[in-house]
Amino acid sequence: MMNMTQIADGHTTVEHSLPVANIYDDVLQFWKGSGTAYTPTLVVAYGGPFGENYWYQHTNVWAEPILAKWTPRPLIDARSRRPVMNPPEEDNVINISKVAKQVSDLGIPVSIGAHGQREGLGAHWDIWMFAIGGMSNMESLKTGTINPARALGLDRELGSLEPGKLADLVVLDANPLENIRNSTSVSMTMAGGRLFDSNLQIVAGGQGGFKPFWFNEQAGGSYTAGTGVGLPKEAHSED
Repeated sequence: MMNMTQIADGHTTVEHSLPVANIYDDVLQFWKGSGTAYTPTLVVAYGGPFGENYWYQHTNVWAEPILAKWTPRPLIDARSRRPVMNPPEEDNVINISKVAKQVSDLGIPVSIGAHGQREGLGAHWDIWMFAIGGMSNMESLKTGTINPARALGLDRELGSLEPGKLADLVVLDANPLENIRNSTSVSMTMAGGRLFDSNLQIVAGGQGGFKPFWFNEQAGGSYTAGTGVGLPKEAHSED
């Protein structure tokens, strides 16, 4: 009821998912007439286990190389190596994703809402879950690019690669249109006219780059014994 009241009152965006498993034509017709954007925040997803939990259960989050490089290893391990398990019929995030697809089909901007969870990887999880809910890979990618720009009224400056827009972007090593999970294959990042490599060192548009974080330099901060994750390639060993 609160969400429908927000839509009636002209809120520009509803953030967090509708707290129901299914919606019907009355909601869809009402929503279409408003234009209110939708950010369901699938890593949370009301009405069941957090969407975040789905990825701890079904993927080896501790082995994600980019995450391991930029996040203290104990924080990753504590959350991901012994995940809470639930039966698939309780993955309510699937229903929430399907509802998001219904809203998107109305022409309403539907956007990711990673909630600040799991240091950047959560944004990719939201994109992937839109695909699980029935969006095409291109539709899913738009939830993290042009759709939020539209919702914020910034689509003349952001959200797609066009002449005159800001050219902040990522360079991928694999095509997410072939497999949506390729969205994490980030090899370079362009921000503010500077091109950074995967170690956040500037390779074009300037000099320098980011210094290693404290946990990259202190013993035990970003490495799990026996995995090689979190160490430079030349440092991997069985010692």
